[in-house]
Amino acid sequence: MTTAGEIPDAGRTRAAVPALARRPRSSTGSVVRSLPWLSPSLLLIAAVILAPIVIMVRSSLTRIDSAGVSHGFAGLANYRSLFAEPALGQVIGNTVTWVLAVVAGSMVIALGLAQFLNRDFFGRRLVRWALIVPWAAALVMSSTVWRFILQGSNGLLNRVLMDLGLTSRPVGWYQDPRYALLSVIVVGIIVTIPFTTYVILAGLQTVPQDVYEAARMDGAGSLRTYSAITFPLLRPSLVIATILVVISVFNSFPVIWVITGSNTGNASDTTITWAYKIAFRQQLDVGEAAALSVVNVVFLCAVIAVYFRAVERGLGGGRVGRALARALAPVGARLRAAVPRRSTTGRDRRPGRDGTGSAAGRSWRRVRRFAMPLFGLLIGLFFLAPYLVMFVSSFKSGTELFASPATYLPSHWEWGNWVDIWDKIDLAGFLENSVIISVVATALVLLVSAPAAYFTARFRFPGRSGFMRLVLVTQVIAPVSVVVGLYQEFVSVGGVNEYWSIILTNAAFNLAFSIWILSGQFESVPVDIEEAAKLDGLGPFRTMVRIALPLVRPGLVTAVVFSFIQVWNEFPVSLTLFNDPTAGRQTLPVGIQQFVGLTQTEYQYLFVASLVAIVPVVVLFASIEKHLVGGLTAGAVR
Repeated sequence: MTTAGEIPDAGRTRAAVPALARRPRSSTGSVVRSLPWLSPSLLLIAAVILAPIVIMVRSSLTRIDSAGVSHGFAGLANYRSLFAEPALGQVIGNTVTWVLAVVAGSMVIALGLAQFLNRDFFGRRLVRWALIVPWAAALVMSSTVWRFILQGSNGLLNRVLMDLGLTSRPVGWYQDPRYALLSVIVVGIIVTIPFTTYVILAGLQTVPQDVYEAARMDGAGSLRTYSAITFPLLRPSLVIATILVVISVFNSFPVIWVITGSNTGNASDTTITWAYKIAFRQQLDVGEAAALSVVNVVFLCAVIAVYFRAVERGLGGGRVGRALARALAPVGARLRAAVPRRSTTGRDRRPGRDGTGSAAGRSWRRVRRFAMPLFGLLIGLFFLAPYLVMFVSSFKSGTELFASPATYLPSHWEWGNWVDIWDKIDLAGFLENSVIISVVATALVLLVSAPAAYFTARFRFPGRSGFMRLVLVTQVIAPVSVVVGLYQEFVSVGGVNEYWSIILTNAAFNLAFSIWILSGQFESVPVDIEEAAKLDGLGPFRTMVRIALPLVRPGLVTAVVFSFIQVWNEFPVSLTLFNDPTAGRQTLPVGIQQFVGLTQTEYQYLFVASLVAIVPVVVLFASIEKHLVGGLTAGAVR
């Protein structure tokens, strides 16, 4: 991966390319040699990702009753039933509105926020940590606190708006069909901003600082520098970021499901949540749900095709470095044409000596020291606010939580809530299940991904490009988009509510990130080091274990922590495949939903359990924050 360091010169000769870029040449037996290294990954992907897709396609062409019994070939009957659904038009409209609004809103805000966080100021690390809290926290838990904030007469948002005189009576933000979609869109933008910001931030850090120095020497101001240098060089990352965010938002399930899933009708449903309702909540029609899921996967495949086209055009892969190198050449000319020079003397060419805006520049330099940390503080408080509400509300009584109007602070701090939670639900059992599944699935991810990443980084062989593309496909197909096929597959083999099924599923869908980031790390290890190990008699596997793995420890830590957090926070698949309360088979995100009732929700206990789940992963996420900037776009910029 190209990072914020020296950008390779597109015209550099082969002899000048550093040793880390040279790999052993492929041979006729390279395909056979690759099998022991790649087979575990291929088997896991085939069994847990590709097989459910095939099962969904088959089910979409089969007549299946509400009990799940197949009654033979149905042709396109399920698709005809789907397209005849009265709610289809509304759901498609919701989906388009949801994706466009959340992607556009989060991209615009994240672009400015990434620029801000790319500057050096006091407290920047703390602001970044505040920004990752909504990202590290499970979406189901973040959505729960937003549901509480958006309630009608006893919601905090209504209390704030009425106190400010902006409204005279409470509004049922997510209960009222007129505002339900708008409510989840706003929440969707807020929880998507952190991921989008870090993807763009990764792109910003690939822009060489030398170019900015040249711009300052030419007297270019901030706006001119941004329009002539930053944005053109950032455009490849923006294309990649937009595609990744489209995929992420389209696959989003918890925000809509938790906030408006209990509402009647389909006022805020997208094709993802509607497919789940058709299969498991409303019609119980697996065939029709499979047909809609196939349509969803086809859309994802179309987005993936656009992504591949972007990569092939040099907007991704290792070509980013070459694209930047080619882009650097005309920068000076463009700046010279864009920025008028008053003099060729060194005195007049210093920054701030162009005769315009110098007073403003000097004023900004005086206030910048205080203004940027203050602005950073406001940003941090904004993203932390929902979790501060969660923390304070965990000390309220059930009666006070539903007081109208809502109270800001508890009238009496109920410290016992943090003790009573352990008796209210089997919180210890949920924690145990989540730890077992997360640890074993993460270990399996590392065990399977490390050999595949090492071999693809070190050897050129027929099928390498195809393998890496397959890995990328698994990265953009979310489990929820194939959950109907997953459920059918594991029902047929007795895997529902079994540890091994949920572990395999989580491992398969987290392989991609680990393979991409480890492959980039292995590529950064000079081949000469490994050549010396081979002279000592070490084979490829022992070389990987004894030489390469210790050298890529930061990448290993990032892959392990990121995979652990993803498994720990997973919700829709666990809700479907590992959800048997009588046998104690529930993960923490699923188990704490017991506090969500049809008529009343025990938010005080729900928030206590959520904080117990959130705090450890936020600490882990913060520990790898500096590595995430590089790792996020590993799959896009190789």
